[in-house]
Amino acid sequence: MTETDGKSKKPPKQMPWVTPVNCEGCGDCVNKCKKELLKMTETNIAGIFVPWMSEPELCVGCGLCASTCVMGGIMMTEYVEMAINRFKNQKPTINK
Repeated sequence: MTETDGKSKKPPKQMPWVTPVNCEGCGDCVNKCKKELLKMTETNIAGIFVPWMSEPELCVGCGLCASTCVMGGIMMTEYVEMAINRFKNQKPTINK
């Protein structure tokens, strides 16, 4: 559990998982996020941007971002801690 304003907050049951190679960079998911947590972030390839979260612990796991993506660039995962750690400790990467 995380602390928010002195109250315990349960982590969401699911989190977004971004697959950069499937993302076309349209930004629809960024615009759909009601918490404004997703930001277009440059990958390891200069000029290629994909959605990424700098504060994934604030995500409520609603899935609006994933349901908006027609390319499969974002899917929801039940591996919440793994997704949070990935967003916080890695940069979006596209294998060449």
